[in-house]
Amino acid sequence: MTDIEVMPSFLLNLRFDEGESPIIVSCSIVGDISGFSGVVRRFRDCAALEQEFGLAGVHPDRYKGALASFVAEAGHTKSFPVDLNEAQRLSIIQIDSPE
Repeated sequence: MTDIEVMPSFLLNLRFDEGESPIIVSCSIVGDISGFSGVVRRFRDCAALEQEFGLAGVHPDRYKGALASFVAEAGHTKSFPVDLNEAQRLSIIQIDSPE
């Protein structure tokens, strides 16, 4: 029997906090986390976050519902799946290189 390595999946987490940059975006890694580290970013407002989603190639259909509900339910985290490339473009994941 052979061991099959399965690529982990990634969840983008949205949370609303207080302060100058109240929108918190982080990445959860589901599965084998070897070689990956999640990174936390903060955004000043939803417009800045939506601009970043656009630059990363995340289609609005994937985040509009989560964005609207997390703003309405301050303090609750909303999540949706992203792929590795999107997580990298959003700078919410770090890939650890073996040395």
